[in-house]
Amino acid sequence: MWILTAVAFGQGEWLGVYLQGQKIGYSYSETKKEEFEGKSVEVSRSKMEIGTQMLGSAMRIVVDSATWMSDGKPVQMTYRMESAGRTMAVNARFGANEIVASMVTGSGEEEKRIPIPAGKRILMDPVDLVNSGGMPVVGKPMEVLVFSPESLELIAVMVEARAEQEISTPAGRVKAQVVFVNDPRAPSTLYLSAKGDLIKMTGPMGIEMIPESEEEAKKFTGTAQIDLAAASRLTPVGRVNWGDPKVELMVRGIDMSKVPSDARQKVIKSGDGWRVTLGNDALPDGLVKIASLKGQKSEWLKPDIRVPSGDQDFLDLAKKVVGGTQTVAGAAAKIHDYVFRLMGVNAGIGVMRDAREILETKEGVCRDHAILAGTLLRAAGIPTRFANGLVLYQGSYYYHAWVEYWDGKSWIGMDTTRPDLRLGSGYIKTTQGTVGQALQGFLLDGAKIEVVEK
Repeated sequence: MWILTAVAFGQGEWLGVYLQGQKIGYSYSETKKEEFEGKSVEVSRSKMEIGTQMLGSAMRIVVDSATWMSDGKPVQMTYRMESAGRTMAVNARFGANEIVASMVTGSGEEEKRIPIPAGKRILMDPVDLVNSGGMPVVGKPMEVLVFSPESLELIAVMVEARAEQEISTPAGRVKAQVVFVNDPRAPSTLYLSAKGDLIKMTGPMGIEMIPESEEEAKKFTGTAQIDLAAASRLTPVGRVNWGDPKVELMVRGIDMSKVPSDARQKVIKSGDGWRVTLGNDALPDGLVKIASLKGQKSEWLKPDIRVPSGDQDFLDLAKKVVGGTQTVAGAAAKIHDYVFRLMGVNAGIGVMRDAREILETKEGVCRDHAILAGTLLRAAGIPTRFANGLVLYQGSYYYHAWVEYWDGKSWIGMDTTRPDLRLGSGYIKTTQGTVGQALQGFLLDGAKIEVVEK
């Protein structure tokens, strides 16, 4: 989540965090010189607490992080997130050519080595450019790589200095330097004083982070009443119904050039917007056997962070769930039904977990369904990737996650939060790939959707 990266400006900065005008939390950060392995380095420590509702359940998240910087480059990072009694802790060491990161969750520890592309600048947060005085000039965006502790991946982010603007603040209208951070997970905008001090930071869904005194920042009950799902939903102009065999939408106000098209969904540039045509997913070929997939899409069979499909426990469970079924479609249907019946709802868990912990607790939200289903499908020998986007519910679109499995001819969507085996026109896919690529990806913030044909 974009709001879970505390912003480190100067010495001892308190920020109030607001969502659509309602206070949902605060953050504190400080930077100071320390000795680290015999060298003097800058250490930034931050803490953020967020409390909101998610699908009617209270959700509280606390994040503590620290970053060691030497000569403007990261040396080490620690990151700990806690929510609903679950924790995720990350320790990352930065070398010249790679990052060695370990993630500890309730189910154990995983390690990943992330290559650093030659000549690329690595930051912990684009705000580091402000602190180091290395901001791009107006009209010349700069690409940097940001390390994501939640996915253990490097994210390409464009940082763009824009023309000065006059903005409203509690103290009145002031002129601000504007820095737009085009993060593919969620864009944000920094408003800075002439000295480079933060005036405010804005993000998706009407989120604002505003400098405050410690006393003011901590005026927070611990759980706001605003619901993140409701705050982020998109309601189209015109009526669309679940079960419509075909829906055509015009989406304006955002760039959808990287949104994938496939057999079920077509995304085409049209005038000042994007025409999105949605239909029913293809029916899987019921005759294709799992054994015939050998050598196909092998990259989507490998275990990954949060997807331990090679663990013997998951290999055994997949075999038990699938039974004697040899076809891809039949095995996928059995895994769908198993996860659908097994999982309970707990929308208050803000930590992204791996399949071991999800299986143990047997509860979660859509991303937990997807991670567990994807792990079992891969363990059964079926190539599977993850998808993120929106799903239609009572006339509005809500952010959602599911999986897609390969049936030998095409990718077939599968959503284990619903009893249906087939995806229809009520789904808009925005990203696909690994857990990190898909389940943290691309908000349609600011999009205007119009129904043009059904």
